[in-house]
Amino acid sequence: MITLRKHVFLCYTLQVVWCVLVVAEEWTVTIPNQISGLMGSCVLIPCSFTHPSAYIPTNVAWYQYSKLPGKYPVVFSRTKPGDIVEHYSGRTELVGRASDGDCSLMINGMILEHNGEDIYPWVDEVSKSVFAFFQWRVTLEVTDTAPRPQLSVSEVQREGGNITVSCAVLHTCPSSPPSLSFGDQRGVVQGYHTEEIQGRWRVLSTISFVARAEDHEKVVACNVTHPGGQTAAGEVVLDVSYAPRSVSVTGGSTVVQVGTNLSLSCVSDANPPASSYLWYLLRDGLVMPLNHSTETAAVTDLHPDENAFHCTAINPLGRSKPSCSFVVTAEYKPSILANSSCFYHTGQVICRCQARARPRAKVLWMVDEGPLFPSSDPTTSPQNHTVMDIWAAEGTYENVSVTCLVNNTHGYDKLLLSVFVKAPPTNVSISQLPARPLEGEKVTLSCLGHSHLPISSYRWYRVFGEQSVLLREDSGSLSLSVTRDVGRFRCSALNEMGECSSDTMAVNVEYAPAILPLSFCSGNDGQVRCECVVDSHPVAKIIWTPWRIQDNQTHNITDLLNWRILRSILIGPKVDDMGDVLCNSTNEHGSAFLKLPFIAGETSAQRSLFYGGVGGALLLVLSFASFLFWRFYSTKRRDCRVALEEVELKGALQVIHHDPTDCPGNTLTLTVSEEDFHYNVYDTGYSVQV
Repeated sequence: MITLRKHVFLCYTLQVVWCVLVVAEEWTVTIPNQISGLMGSCVLIPCSFTHPSAYIPTNVAWYQYSKLPGKYPVVFSRTKPGDIVEHYSGRTELVGRASDGDCSLMINGMILEHNGEDIYPWVDEVSKSVFAFFQWRVTLEVTDTAPRPQLSVSEVQREGGNITVSCAVLHTCPSSPPSLSFGDQRGVVQGYHTEEIQGRWRVLSTISFVARAEDHEKVVACNVTHPGGQTAAGEVVLDVSYAPRSVSVTGGSTVVQVGTNLSLSCVSDANPPASSYLWYLLRDGLVMPLNHSTETAAVTDLHPDENAFHCTAINPLGRSKPSCSFVVTAEYKPSILANSSCFYHTGQVICRCQARARPRAKVLWMVDEGPLFPSSDPTTSPQNHTVMDIWAAEGTYENVSVTCLVNNTHGYDKLLLSVFVKAPPTNVSISQLPARPLEGEKVTLSCLGHSHLPISSYRWYRVFGEQSVLLREDSGSLSLSVTRDVGRFRCSALNEMGECSSDTMAVNVEYAPAILPLSFCSGNDGQVRCECVVDSHPVAKIIWTPWRIQDNQTHNITDLLNWRILRSILIGPKVDDMGDVLCNSTNEHGSAFLKLPFIAGETSAQRSLFYGGVGGALLLVLSFASFLFWRFYSTKRRDCRVALEEVELKGALQVIHHDPTDCPGNTLTLTVSEEDFHYNVYDTGYSVQV
């Protein structure tokens, strides 16, 4: 009997233990071990629990853990609000509902007294024998310093591209999250609020903007303000890459002496720094590259006066604009110019000394090895950096010795000046530009000459045979449209001592070939003679297409050139079927083609008589004209002075001599085209009739 009771009691005890274990296993609490909060801010302690399915929870309370027996300080209780300890009173509230298994607790306005305390939830005051809630505790940590926000920035930061700066901070108060701001930084701001881990939330703010070179090494600050008034700040330094800019050249002194070595540096603002450079020199309007590619350039060949240096900096992102000019002035000692000389005239020597120097030089004179004496009032030209002085003396003689000495801080130069007697111009000549004009183009004739006194004026003449017509142009240049018969010209240069005339010059005009009407073919004595007469310049090449002859017969070709007239003579045997004889002339400006007319029956005697008569008449006329010309100039040339009379030409021009005692009256007729009207007649002892 006793044994049976013992077995019954043991079974009952095991059943009770099993039931308790089953109930205990159905209760769980999920809660963080530790949570941090900022003094003055709030903290939300996430808490959840599970319970037996048949049990419906209704209330959750929170307690402060205490090792003292019978001490259960209340942190939160809906049923016993008066029991809440003082430093939690009015600061705690339950966020969730017990029926949902939510035991989360909000603590507002945290104070330092909360620091280090362990608190735990309890559901419906379930017996600790059923479930010991106090074993699931959370430790509060209260800080009085807000944590610094965490900042990050885009990896690629390049001028012109977008940069995004991110600022984030963790907190425990989702109902009143901290605020983030970027101060005065421009850009587009966006904000995000997410739950990171149990009991912690993350506030993220980003600002995006277009990067500028000025943003390099700029500090972007992020300020965080928590609900309790606690603040913190973080910052990030931008690293913006950009092409070189703000380039300048430096090099110490900007005034040096010619021959001085100069070291220049190309300074630029770039990220990354410039890796190569371009150097060049601007001199007299020309850009000259320098053989340097580094930041420093050594210059050893400075040109006198201004040297403007420029540089360009290059890095992987591009190249800069050229720098502003760094002007280095290279000074030099005086150099006396070649136009320095002396002139002797009517018992007076006038000396002119001109030198180039920088800085300005002084002029000293020495006469016949005497002492040096300063100049009186030299003339300077800042643009050309020249100084010029004139020394004159009365009653001196032609071979006086005059020395000019010019000096400045860099040295001196001296020259024994040659003395020239004043004289009329010499070596007067005419130059033509362009040298090979085509017919109808404009040509400029220039009158050139040497003169120990400056040339004061010019005269231009158009020459017709032995006569000269004075033109109205009085400058050193004559412009005209040229034709193949434009003719010949001469010019005179004048100064106060007299006049000198150039040789007569025929204007060079080029034109395509023209076959003249004198061209023909004639036959006699079993032979045919063809003549092709061509006017051209340069001389044309004549190609014949002759008549057919037998294989054992030949044609003979003879070319005769008289200035620009080329006469090509083709002689060959006469045949029954002559066909056409063709003359083709060509030069670089064109060609001419003609089928020659055939004149039958002309004899050699007739041609000889004709050419002989014409030649004899021309010879008589030329002989008579030459006699009159010789007779007139042999008696009057030395005593005649220049007579100029301006006339208006309207056709044929007659020049008649009117000296009945020394020269018989002669009439020379010049045919002048209308384009030559309004010329002057230049001759001796002649009058003009129109």
